[in-house]
Amino acid sequence: MGKIKLYKSLNEEEKKSVYEFMKLETDYINSFEQINKLYDVKIYDYGNGALFYFIDDKVVANLCLVLEVAEVLKTAYIHKIVINKEVENINKILEELIQKAIIIAKDYKVNKIKLGLDEKTFSHLKRYGFDYEYRSIEMKLEEPIKKYETLNLKELSVSNKERYVEVYNESFSDMSHGTFIEIEDVNKLLTKDKDKNKEIYSFIVCDNNTEIGFMEITIENNKGKFDIGLMKEYRGKGYGNRLLESAIQFLVDKKVDEISLIVIEENRVAHEMYKKRGFKESFVISYWSNIID
Repeated sequence: MGKIKLYKSLNEEEKKSVYEFMKLETDYINSFEQINKLYDVKIYDYGNGALFYFIDDKVVANLCLVLEVAEVLKTAYIHKIVINKEVENINKILEELIQKAIIIAKDYKVNKIKLGLDEKTFSHLKRYGFDYEYRSIEMKLEEPIKKYETLNLKELSVSNKERYVEVYNESFSDMSHGTFIEIEDVNKLLTKDKDKNKEIYSFIVCDNNTEIGFMEITIENNKGKFDIGLMKEYRGKGYGNRLLESAIQFLVDKKVDEISLIVIEENRVAHEMYKKRGFKESFVISYWSNIID
């Protein structure tokens, strides 16, 4: 019927077909040069996790398989599924793509594979029997008035970057949809040649002199977002609300117009904490299912 090809094996003509397909079906491709920047990257193991379905030398569907964390976290994520809505046998094409992705993921010795669909793709595929188990949600804060005592922040620097990696990975790598960082990632955070319209702050969070977790803040167009995490030994000890409050008050001090975060519904403890603090669901980012668990 068709043929699945990995981005790393495509020739120039096939890459042009990828470009034409993505330009037609998405709103985030503006030039041919963007193709390499999207798919020949670490997150997809430099093209090994970018799958394209060809019929008669034309791309009709694709999906991306996040492999960057696969060997460490034993988890792979299928996301960014894009399909030509006019093509026949959509179910069959997606089944073949997903099965190929599973085969690739198993080569990385994963124990879990998760499938995520954005709102547009999920709405389209519901008619073919696709469903979800949990969602990734953006939540916005309605009331920034201070409710809890804050913690101390130790900003990421050249002198503490190795410790930052340890704290971050201890705090976040075991979370639902967790990830990990390496020293090369932190070195990029420390470079100053960043987007002038985006501010990024990274901190080790402390209770007096005790390092308990991390915080990452992004401010863009005067809107603030953050990620937070506690190391395992400090969970369940009342630090969660104070860590959350520390992120909120940092952004309040920056006088942003909006404070938001992203939460995975599977992380029920965090989801409930955010709701109690006054965060309200603003929109669904993606719908997720466990394919292999």
